[in-house]
Amino acid sequence: MIKVYILIVVIGLVSGVIYGAYFYYNDTQNRIRILTENSAQLEIAAQTQKNTIDTLVQDAEQNAELAKELNTRLEAANNYKNELIGKLRKHDLSRLSQQKPLLVEGKINHATKKLLTEFEKITGAVPVIADPTVK
Repeated sequence: MIKVYILIVVIGLVSGVIYGAYFYYNDTQNRIRILTENSAQLEIAAQTQKNTIDTLVQDAEQNAELAKELNTRLEAANNYKNELIGKLRKHDLSRLSQQKPLLVEGKINHATKKLLTEFEKITGAVPVIADPTVK
């Protein structure tokens, strides 16, 4: 009878070990599957992040270049403005317009037409008045 009990105990122990090994194997395979999926998602996220960083760096470089160009153009515009201010200070338009009003009026009208024509060219608008005297 003891042999039967020993056999039952041994079969129980072997069954327990086999069940434990089976459970451990299934649990390990499940963890491996989950970790593989997580790894794939992290690789995709890392690649997306790298692409985003590269795009941001390129945008920053482009913005720096555009800012440099704008600063150059601003400096040129300021120099031109200062040149015009100097010309206006040099000529006394009030006195000249009182002495020769038709001359000053003609020059101002011509310059205004020229400026408006330039605005039309810049914006792509069709000229409202085609004036052959304005170049």
